[in-house]
Amino acid sequence: MGPVALWRLLHLFFAFAFVGTLVACDWNSRAARATEDGRQRALLWDIVRRAAGAGLGALIALGVLGNVLSIMLGYRMSADGWLRWVNGLWLLSVFVQGVMVAPGAGRLAGLARAAADGGPAEAYAGALKRWRIANLAQSVLYLALLVLMVFHWRL
Repeated sequence: MGPVALWRLLHLFFAFAFVGTLVACDWNSRAARATEDGRQRALLWDIVRRAAGAGLGALIALGVLGNVLSIMLGYRMSADGWLRWVNGLWLLSVFVQGVMVAPGAGRLAGLARAAADGGPAEAYAGALKRWRIANLAQSVLYLALLVLMVFHWRL
């Protein structure tokens, strides 16, 4: 296995890892929204929080390895406009994951835990709405990145 094949393998591994965290966040958040049991809801949001944190790490590794791989394959930022778009969208994805998705899931886990212990639950609906918007934005960014990476459009 040559160096390019190894970098491609690692890049694909972290791409699958990131998508796996998106799926874990989505399904567990759906289950958390569907249950009425406060302790179960808190547990599910804690799983989402952990998956979102792992997703941030996978997303950072994915971008770094993707840039190394692109250099090894002969792509250049100055000549390949799609690569600039990919990097811009990747940085935006890192921001959304690190500032909105992961902290939002942590906030929801804490709010659900407090509500299960008899605390106020008023802030839960607003936090849930913000998290759902962030999660949708992350999914749209992921799809845009996937399209750009597969088709290598000359932008």
